[in-house]
Amino acid sequence: MRTEKIFFLVIAFFFSLTSYAQNRMNKLSNEKSLYLKQHSTNPVDWMPWNQSALKLASKQNKLLIISVGYSSCHWCHVMEEETFSDEQAAEIMNSKFINIKVDREERPDIDELYMKSLVLMTGSGGWPMNIIALPDGSPIWGGTYLPKENWITVLNQISDLYNERYDDVLEYSVKLKEGLSPKKIINYEIKESELFSQIRDASDFAYKSLDTDNGGLKSNQKFHLPSLIDFFQKGSYHFKERKYLEFTDLTLKNIAYGGINDHVDGGLHRYTVDSIWHIPHFEKMLYDNAQMLSVFSRAYKRNNDKVYKKLIDDIFDFLENNLTGDNGLIFSSISAVTEIGKNKIEGDYYVWDKDEVKDILQEDFDLFKEYFNLNQDGLWEKNKYVLKRINDDDFFTKKYNISSKKLKSVISESITKLRKSKEKREKPIIDKKVLTAWNALTAIGMSNAFQSTGEKKFIEKAVDIVYAIEENLINNDLTVKRSLSISNENILFLEDYSYLISAYLSLYQSTFNYDFIDKADALSKKAIAIFADKNSSFLKFSSDQSLLFSENLFVNQDGVVPSANSVMCKNLFLLSHHTGNRDFLNIGKSMLNEISTQLISNPLDYMNWLSVSLDYYDKFYEVVISGKKSIEMANEINSIYLPNILIATSKKDSEKYLLKNRYIKGENLIYVCVNNTCKYPVNNVEAALKLITNNNE
Repeated sequence: MRTEKIFFLVIAFFFSLTSYAQNRMNKLSNEKSLYLKQHSTNPVDWMPWNQSALKLASKQNKLLIISVGYSSCHWCHVMEEETFSDEQAAEIMNSKFINIKVDREERPDIDELYMKSLVLMTGSGGWPMNIIALPDGSPIWGGTYLPKENWITVLNQISDLYNERYDDVLEYSVKLKEGLSPKKIINYEIKESELFSQIRDASDFAYKSLDTDNGGLKSNQKFHLPSLIDFFQKGSYHFKERKYLEFTDLTLKNIAYGGINDHVDGGLHRYTVDSIWHIPHFEKMLYDNAQMLSVFSRAYKRNNDKVYKKLIDDIFDFLENNLTGDNGLIFSSISAVTEIGKNKIEGDYYVWDKDEVKDILQEDFDLFKEYFNLNQDGLWEKNKYVLKRINDDDFFTKKYNISSKKLKSVISESITKLRKSKEKREKPIIDKKVLTAWNALTAIGMSNAFQSTGEKKFIEKAVDIVYAIEENLINNDLTVKRSLSISNENILFLEDYSYLISAYLSLYQSTFNYDFIDKADALSKKAIAIFADKNSSFLKFSSDQSLLFSENLFVNQDGVVPSANSVMCKNLFLLSHHTGNRDFLNIGKSMLNEISTQLISNPLDYMNWLSVSLDYYDKFYEVVISGKKSIEMANEINSIYLPNILIATSKKDSEKYLLKNRYIKGENLIYVCVNNTCKYPVNNVEAALKLITNNNE
């Protein structure tokens, strides 16, 4: 009897230990970030990034593991499941290191600095990003995803190296930091009169890297790269270069037709793993959809292509139905993986079995199958298909001898049936993190959609987003929070300011409510006060870099989102026109002068800078409209692709800088001005457009 009692006590103790291990919580358990919470039950003693973690490393003289990722990152999930949940790996991490987890979307400064380190050490980057650093945060090793065995090997080797050859490790760290220090850029004196031709040469140089067969960059993977597409669309206008426009339309059409576009639920996936825009990495990011909403809207202005209009509507519906919170703000992303029990399956929610589709659509299956290529062209793996288009609608109306209206009806009804059938599937996790910068990008996209289509749903959404930002994320002193969930609310980021200022300026172009100009003006002055640096015309990345191993973080390269400085440069240009503030114009010119050598010699890294430089150094028009019909006239001009104008309107006399002395009672007048010279006012849009387009030739 005694033996049996001991046996059952041992069993009970074993299960209690198992339960403890499963419910064990580290110091991420109280964090608001979904990504950090996803690691809160790991056996690793994770800590959030803060002074306490760095002090602990210094006190215990332990190396740091700084692991950076985001919730919708597929390989971040894999490493969490395979490696960070493993007791053996955790034991080594806990005994030999201080472990810090970082959400890159909440702390882009940490991500940016360590990503620069990783690229310098390995030649490439990615997420999850795992950095091993000295107790002061200085990196000594970096890598991305590693299986458990490889990770354990690295940890033991680096730990031994640190303990046995400290001087060598320290020397390497010092050299690495020297490599990360801002280089002294030799700025060749380029006269302003020569810059336009230099920009054109840089454009032609960048064009050589474009994939003129499939669109996008020449690469085995395809990213949207909105700044690149926007520049070549804009460059085609400024340089009268037909091949730039052909590239733009090729890229946009292939994005619209490809598997990177979710043809059932709407919204764009982050990128494809092939060169033909077919098989995506299935996560959906807000910043991609927000920016591409702007890109497709500008393209639709240019040619009224119904494919572009459908993308505009689909992105709107996707954001409205899937990512909009109760407070009107937009969530940041949807994961690539679906969690089914203990399994995490990539793309499961988005792919289709041919027999399943046939069962759902029945008599419409044959048309749908060919329309979306449920054949070898659309095959992914294991009898799973990713919908993609190859042929346009005219091909199908002719082949099936049906009207365009009938074709549209069949495809639309089929999509609705498939969407309804997906309600039974387990949905991927939504990261409900709210980021100011990405919400501002969304407001800009909605504003651009309104300007190109005239549909009120877009501008109503844009205004709602901006007012929600003001209510939830901006203090009375114009302190702009990064997000609703960030632990350290004292740190501010330039991109939140610059993107929001850009949103205000775009909203003015859509509503002509001058309050948005006033808000942009006030926020710009606040941003300059916070982020200005006495040694550079550029603004600092963040307000507090005291915990970083480098306190000199500027980011000017344009990537999947434009750099905050390039956006700020455009903001200052527009505000100088709206308000007459020459200081704004001079700061912007100083920025361009400081970066001109880099953007001309390496244009692919500075595509938004190139776009902005065209505003500064080519003809740019102020179109000022006064009278009762001023807004109607402005909306008509807004619907036309004119990338080198701003519009100001007033229905009555105004003391505002651009509007002063423009109003004449009973008249509707349009003033077209360029280089501080105004043409004689005209009273109709057609005449105004002639003044712009004829003068632009």
